[in-house]
Parts: sequence; C-alpha cells; structure tokens
Amino acid sequence: MVKNSKRRTELERYRQEFYAHNRAAQRLANENNCNEQQHKHASFKQGSMAGHLSVSTAYYTVSDSSKRRREEDTGGDPANVSIDEFDFSDIQTIADDYLSEISEEPIRRKRTAGDDPLRVWDSDAELFLEEFIRLEGHGSHTQDSCFCGSNKSPLYRCRDCHGSELVCCQCILHTHQRQPYHRIEIYVIDVNGVHTVGLDFCGCKTAQLHVTQLLQVRLFPATIVKPKTAATFRALEYFQILSFELKASALEFYHTVVRLTDNTGIHIPKDHYESLLRMMREWRFLKQIKWSGQGHHPGTIAATQPGACAVLCPACPHPGKNLPDEWASAPPESKFLYALFLAIDANFRLVRRNVSSDAVDPGLNHGYAFFVEETAYKSFLNSYGRTVQEKSTCSSVRGLTATGTGTIDCVRHNFKRPNSVGDLQKGERYINMDYMFFSSMQSASTLQVINISYDIACQWSKNLWTRMSAFPQQYHLDHDTKTITFLVPKFHLPTHVLSCQTTYSFNFIKGVGRTDGEAPERGWANINPVATSTREMGPGSRRDTLDDHFNDWNWKKVCLMGKTLARKVKAALPECLEHTRDLHDFEAALDPSQLACWTWDIEAWESDRSKPNPFELKVTRLELEDQQYATLLQRINSLHRRIDTWSHVQLLYMPCVLRLHLSNDIATEPKVHKINLLLPSAIPTGLPCEECLLHYEWDLHEAQANDALNDIRCVLNMKYHLYKHKNAFIRGQRANTRATGVINNADSRIDALAAKYNAARNALVKLVSRLQKDNDWQLTFKPLDRAKDAVSLRQDDRTTVGQQTVSWIWKTCGVSNNTEYGLQDLLRVEWCRARARAHRWEEEVELLREEMRRVLAFFEWQAVWWDAQGSRRTFGSPEAAEGAVAYAHHQASLRQSLASHFRSIWGAIPSW
Repeated sequence: MVKNSKRRTELERYRQEFYAHNRAAQRLANENNCNEQQHKHASFKQGSMAGHLSVSTAYYTVSDSSKRRREEDTGGDPANVSIDEFDFSDIQTIADDYLSEISEEPIRRKRTAGDDPLRVWDSDAELFLEEFIRLEGHGSHTQDSCFCGSNKSPLYRCRDCHGSELVCCQCILHTHQRQPYHRIEIYVIDVNGVHTVGLDFCGCKTAQLHVTQLLQVRLFPATIVKPKTAATFRALEYFQILSFELKASALEFYHTVVRLTDNTGIHIPKDHYESLLRMMREWRFLKQIKWSGQGHHPGTIAATQPGACAVLCPACPHPGKNLPDEWASAPPESKFLYALFLAIDANFRLVRRNVSSDAVDPGLNHGYAFFVEETAYKSFLNSYGRTVQEKSTCSSVRGLTATGTGTIDCVRHNFKRPNSVGDLQKGERYINMDYMFFSSMQSASTLQVINISYDIACQWSKNLWTRMSAFPQQYHLDHDTKTITFLVPKFHLPTHVLSCQTTYSFNFIKGVGRTDGEAPERGWANINPVATSTREMGPGSRRDTLDDHFNDWNWKKVCLMGKTLARKVKAALPECLEHTRDLHDFEAALDPSQLACWTWDIEAWESDRSKPNPFELKVTRLELEDQQYATLLQRINSLHRRIDTWSHVQLLYMPCVLRLHLSNDIATEPKVHKINLLLPSAIPTGLPCEECLLHYEWDLHEAQANDALNDIRCVLNMKYHLYKHKNAFIRGQRANTRATGVINNADSRIDALAAKYNAARNALVKLVSRLQKDNDWQLTFKPLDRAKDAVSLRQDDRTTVGQQTVSWIWKTCGVSNNTEYGLQDLLRVEWCRARARAHRWEEEVELLREEMRRVLAFFEWQAVWWDAQGSRRTFGSPEAAEGAVAYAHHQASLRQSLASHFRSIWGAIPSW
C-alpha cells in the first residue's frame, strides 16, 4: 500500500513537471516564430450618391507590443530566456525528498491580484476618472473635417451609438434615419444583452493601456489586468437610474439582460454577475467624484474632504455661499431667518446581516458623502465601550451587524446632510446618535441659531453637553454662544406627557414657522425598498450604494425646489391672513388690561422657557354643583297658565292681535311650545303697533341672545372639563356609561340654547326694517351653526393645531367678563394658541421668502465656483484638459438654467 502511494506521488510530480516543460517550450517557440500580428482597420468613404457611405476593411501587420516589452527585459536575445531541460532520470532519485517536503496540511493557493480586483482597481481609479472627464470634450477626435470627405466640421456625436467619433451634420442625419430615439450631442454588457465581441487593441508604440483604450470607446472594463469583460457606459447609467426609480437590484437587472440575450435558456451566456456588481460599484464612486468636482481638484481623489461628494441643500443657510454679508449681526427678531433646522431619526429596516467585514469590503467612499468615516466611527465606539449599555431583548437582531441606520436630516427641505448617516449596532443608543449629530455640525459650526427635532428630544437633550465632553475636541460645539432649541415632531408629540406637548411643540416655539419635524419619515419611504438588497451586502458595498441613493434623493429635491417652495408659499399666504384676522377679532373681545397681562406672560416665556408656561391650564380639577329639575308635566302646566295670563294683558296694549287668533287657541293647543304669542315682531307690517313696544322687544331679544351665547359658552366649558375628568379618572363600563350620559345631557342643553339664540336673532332680523336699524348689530349676533360654531375653545375637528380657528362665539364683546369657573383660564390658553398660530404662519411666509432668495444665491455661487474649476487642475493630456473645461462650463450653465427656471416659476407669486 505504501509502495503504491509513493508510486502515484512520483507519477503526479512527473506529470506536473512534464506539462510545465511543454508550456515553457511552447512560449519560447511562439516568441521566436510569431513576431508579427494581423490587425484590421475600417475606413469609411462617401459614395457617388449623396448621403451614402461605404465601409472597407484593410488588414495590416504590426509588431507584437507584448513581445517587444519582453525583448526589452531580456536584452533582445531569445537565448537569454532559460528553460531547464527535463531529466527523466531524476524522477526516482528525488521522489523520496519530494515526499518528505510535502506537509500533511493542504497547501493554500497564493492570493493574486485577481482575487481582489476591487483593491487593484482602487489604486488606478484616477486613471478612470481622467478618462471620464476626457470624454466630456472632443477626445482624440480633433480632425477638422468629417471622415466622409466633406468640408463640414465634425461637431456631432451620438450618446447612444457605440464609440465616441465626431461626425458632420449630414452623416449624423443619415446614420440615424432609423434611430429617431438616439440622443445626439453637439460639440460588453449592454442594455440589450450580453454580447461576445472580438476586440483588437492597438499595439503601436504610442498605444495606450488596454483599459484606457476601452474607456475611450465608452466601455467600462471589469478589471484593469487583462480585461475580458466590459459594460457599456449606457448600460451602467441605465441600471443606475433604474435602481433610483424602481429600486431594482443588480441581480434583477442582470437576469433581464440575460433574457434579452437568449429568452429560451438554451444558449445561456457565461455568468458575469460578479463583474457587473464590481463595475457598478466603481461606476457609482466615479460618478460621485466627477459630479462633486473632485476630478478638477489638483489633489484628485486623495484630496477629497469629508462630505465633499454630497449634494447640498440650496435652501439651507451656508455661510459664504448663500447668506447676506450682515447675517451674523442681524437683529434678534430676524435671526430666526438664518437658523438651521435639523431632524434626528433612526430607521430599523436598513439593517445589514453578518456577511463580510470591513477588512474584506472596506468601501470606496471614506466619508466622502453621507456616511461618517467608518474607521474613526468604530474607533470611537470601541473606546466608549466601557460604558454600561442596556442589553437588547429584541430577538430580531440575531445575525445582524447593523440593526438599523441613524441620520441627521435637513428638516425643512428633507435633504440628507453630509457626514450625518451611520450604522446602529445595538439599537438607537445615545452614543451613536450623538456622534452623527456632532459630525453633521462640523459643516455648520458657525451658524448661530439651530433648531433640532427628535422624537425623544425631551430626554436626549438633558445631558447632551455632558456627553459631548467624551468626544474628541474637533467635535465639540460652542453651544453657549448659540441659540439651540430642542423640539419633538408634531406627529410624535401626542405620545408624550402633557408638559412635553407644550414645552417641545413646533406650534408654540417662536421662530420655527410651520415646520413639522417629520421630514425623515418621508425620506424613509423612498429608501426602504432598497433594504432588501443592501441587507445582504458587505459593509463597504452597502455604504457606497446608500450614499449614491441619498445623493440622487437630494438631487431630485434640488430640481423640484422651485415647484415645492412655490406651492408652500401659495398655501401659506392665505393662511397667514386668515389667522392674523382671527387673532385680531379675538383680541377685540378681550379686556385690554387682561390682554396686556397675558402678553407679558407669553413674551417672558418665549425669551426664557424656565418661566411658567402660559400654554398650560392652571385648572386641574372640576367642581360640579348638584342641580335639580322639575318634572316635564309641571313645566307644561306652569307655562300654560303664564301664556294665558299674557294673552289677556296683551289685548290692552295690542288690540289688533284679537283678529289674528281665536280666544280658545291657547286652551286647545296641545303643544305649549307651538303657541304663537304674536309679539310685535310677529304681526304683519300692515297692522298698527306702538313704536315703543318694538323698541322694548328689541332690547329684550338682544338681551336674550346675549344670555343664550353666554350660557352656550358656559355649557361648552363644562363639557370640556367633563371630557377631561372622564378621560383622567373614570374607569369601568358602569362609570363610563354614567359619564357619557352626563356629557350627552350637556349636548342637549347646548342644542336648546342654540335654538333659543337663533329664535331671538330671527326676531331681531324682523324688527330691523320696522325700526330702521343699521347692520352693526350683526357683527355681534351672527348666524349660529350648531355643528360649526357652538364648539369649545379646545376642539378636535381633525384639523392640525396650526389650522384651527376660534369660533366667533368666543370673540363677542363681554366674553372676558364671564366669571364661570375655569373659563378665564381657558380663554387665556386659547388666546396664546391663537397668537402662536398667527405668528407661526407669519414666520413661515418670511422663512419661505428667505429660502427662495437663498436658493437663487446658492445657484449663482455654484455657477461661479464651477467656472473656476475648469482650469484648476493640470492634466497629462490636452484632451483631458479640454474635457475638464467643457464639463465645468456645462455644470455652471446647468445651475444658471435652474436659477432662471425657478425665477420664472416664482414670478407669478404675489409679493415675491
């Protein structure tokens, strides 16, 4: 058995050395004999008929550049290439020595550049970037005339045809007679399948690298070492937009392309899925670098600053870019116009499974866009690891290295901010969110007013500045010299206790306009569909992909900024006028001295929120008095007797009524409330009536209407406190049924009082013409709609707090003289709310106008900045320098076009 094993080992070694000898001999023979290679050249000629082209192919012989380089290495003498002679007699002699050297453990294959092509590509990324910029210009096609032979200048290029040649107008029209949807510019994995294409690389002395030659014809190679797979620029761009809009994965796109190649499954092309993943990742990175202008920087990729590749919000304040020169010295009442609004939130759908690692997949974006720089982030978290953290009891975090993603957003415009996104390892811990907040503030450290929205701001803000001391010095924020306000988003606010609902409310804090704080929730709806793809990625791939998606989200927001701000301004202007008028009417019904006291209280709280909060009710409990009512039958009999007495007295002053009803009408009417009393307002105008009686009735009905309104307000106030008492203290079915019955009785009382008021007002309407009264009385006694007007000061009509209005019954004269228990306190709180609504809408209009100005100023600054980038860097070729200038001018022109487009949209807005 041992002898047979040794024999097999000797034969195996013999076989390997024999094949190695043959391969070496074959290489030497090829180098000696194949000194020349056949290449082909295609030329185009214009035929005798106008508009017709012919193509001819010529083959010519060129020396092999690879052979030439090898000859240079060996001094040009093939004899210098040594090949060991194979000696068959050595097999048995060295067999034992060979076996003794064999280890019992398997020999691991040595890793080569092909095992990690992304790292190899990263070292040559600048070559790709320069070619991307070069393609923005004429490239190598600098001829003065078209290849068709005409004297017309070649100024046209098709973005959808293969290659980057420039042709004249006549040629581009002829070649695209049947391609009407191709995109013409004036100056291989493709979307339609996987193609096997034979390529001949140029081998002359001035030939470029194979990678460069591919890039110059808009083919993106999968590797930089002996590339055998490439994707067209059109395919990569097409998939990138598909992933943005449809959230399509690379696997879905690749299978789509494969089916376009062969939809039968008979001739399935070789699998290039891994190559597509790598090319797409490199494409995303290069596009971000190019779009940000980093390719024009003298230091190129290596000089990229943190967050430099992120698309910025043009409406947010950026010192030196879109703020006026005097913004820092603005008066206190105007500083809110230059405030930065931030929103903090976490998304627990953007998880990542425990696959790969940062060592294997480090990523190409090293904090260049939205994610924080991973090395520094993880290092800080590790150094903070000694702090005791609560253990997670959530079973769904098993197998996850990232349980979610935290972010800091621009809350007014819903933009992702640079260096403001990071992975969460154990839920939404303070240490993670603190790091992202302080990292985000690095680009806005000079701003003086900062408004921060967080759904747990009431707790997170308590020890924030104490926790800041654990951070490196560059993350420290000089909070003592800034006005920093913490708020809770409007949708999350009702889940907090009552004190938080007034202290951290966007509706009551001065200088925040109509901001709601819920911007991150809207952004998550866009990015959540990507989670199914990114959760299986390595850490670097996931961060690079999400960075690209966040950049596209921001860019779409930039393009829609004109319509968005126009829509908001058109909605804010009428709301501002309505709530300002509502506040004025409310204040006109209040006592001036009382109003002055309330104004002082709320202004003191706005300047120092440690003062008593005027938005909180001081009444905490309800004291109800027992009331006894007579039976219905007793009331009916009593009313009958009083009406009968009234009818006899009425005949002394109004004898004309005798003709209007019989003497037994009162006695025979079964329903006492339907008996017509025939007051002066009810008799026909043709019948005589003393004028003094008309005035008496006017005064009585006026007093009746006032009493009815006052009683309605009292019962509404009682009903509000009944609801509060029921929600706070009533438990159990029996007790709730009783409490509901009491509230229903209050509603019935309001219905009766509303009917009483409307009857009194109808009588006043009839008396107006006979007494020739003016219409001033209608300002006090308006038509009463039971459902709309007879409502409490604190109502729940399914409108937002900022859109609620005060019913007119609370704005009539004398309302502040009502001493009903708790009513004055309720009036004070409601006046504070009405004042806050009016002021927030006024601030919203001012903020929107300032943001519109900032957007235009940002575009103007950015256009000037791009114009200066064209000549900033020295390139190795004039073609690349030309492409850099062309791309810079194109970007500057794009910003100018956006500014002009936005001005045309906003020109139709009043007062803009």
